[in-house]
This record gives sequence, C-alpha cells and structure tokens, in this order.
Amino acid sequence: MKAYDLCVKTKEIGKTIEIAKKLGFNGLGLIIPYGRDFEKTKTKILKETKDTGMDIVIGVEIQGKTNGIKRIAKKIRKKHVLLVAKGGNIELNRAIAETKEIDILSSPLLENNKPGINHIIARFAAKNNVAIDFALSPVINSSKKTRSEIVSAMLEDARFVKKYKAPFVITSNALSPWDLRAPSEFMAFGRFLGLPENKIKKTVSGEILKENRKRLSGKWIMPGVEVE
Repeated sequence: MKAYDLCVKTKEIGKTIEIAKKLGFNGLGLIIPYGRDFEKTKTKILKETKDTGMDIVIGVEIQGKTNGIKRIAKKIRKKHVLLVAKGGNIELNRAIAETKEIDILSSPLLENNKPGINHIIARFAAKNNVAIDFALSPVINSSKKTRSEIVSAMLEDARFVKKYKAPFVITSNALSPWDLRAPSEFMAFGRFLGLPENKIKKTVSGEILKENRKRLSGKWIMPGVEVE
C-alpha cells in the first residue's frame, strides 16, 4: 500500500522530503495558504521537488470567514488537486462542511481544545464528501494536560464522524519536518480513535488524490463513470 501525508505545512521542503522517505511515505500534500504569492511559491516548490522520487501534490489552504471561504473554494476548485480549508469554530466548521468543493476540513478543534464537530457538521460533511482531518501535530506538540484535552475532543469528533459516516483523513499537519510521523502511526492513531479500519487504509493511501486527479483530467463524469 502506498502511503501519503496529505497535510504538511513546513517550509523546510528538502528536509521534510528526506524524513518522509525514511518514514516510508510515497507522497506528500504540501499545503500553501491561498493568496497573492501562491503561484510563485507553488512553482518554486515544484522545481525543488522535481527529482525527489516523491509524489508531491501542492494543496491550497483557504482561511477566513464563512462567506469568503465558500466563494474562494468555488472559484479555484477546478485548478487544484487538493483543497483544504482551516476551521476552528462551529460556524466556520459548518460552512466548510457545507461546501462540496472543499476536500479537507483542517484544524476543526475549537480554540479551547473542545470538540469542533457536532451532528449537523458531520451530516453536511458526509453529504458533501468533506473529509474531517484528525491531525497528529496538535497531539505531539502539546503539554500533558493540554494533550489530554485534545485527545478527548478528537475522540468526541470521531464519534460523530463514525455515526454519520463522514469521510476523514489522518495527517501530521506538520509545521516542521520533525512533526512528521510514520504511516504505521497514522494507522495506529486511527484505530485509537475507533475509526473504521478499511477507511483508515484508504485515507493513508491517498484515495482523495486519485479521485481528484481523475476529475481534473477532463475524463471524469461522476464517481465510477469516466469517458475513454
């Protein structure tokens, strides 16, 4: 099985790829904030990673208020393989889950480390195929007390994801190369959260990228239907 970390935000690209290879990854989603310098940064990263032997995908992260996120997502969807939106409050998380153009709801936990997913958000995420991100970085980079709060919140979010069969991803959300963790740790974390084994394997194998690349190829009509 190929392994992907779909949400990596470090700027140390060379070191990140070096460590990712050693950990057993075949590809990375390198996430760049949407903005004026996006194309320039994307071109630079693609040039830097051209001969690394890794499947590198440049993802776009949208941040902002609810209406702005929806508008930008609709505008840029057809140009990008991976579209991520940063959450962090209930209103924003719901708006992201309502937006079918978005692939991943990143950082859904609330500022006080409370659960960021409820039954309404989980239902919309399931309906619109927006994956909830369960990231290891907040767990790794927290104190013992805070870590306990974060894990408890993630377990609660996972409960809603399971109940309403919402899609999910497990990522590092790494801010530095040292935040990366092995695919086996992604699998173990998913099991700890009680998420379905078959779906954990799909997310770690980069299933989202496969479907989105088909869509951007111009041959995609709907899931399971393509023109020759």
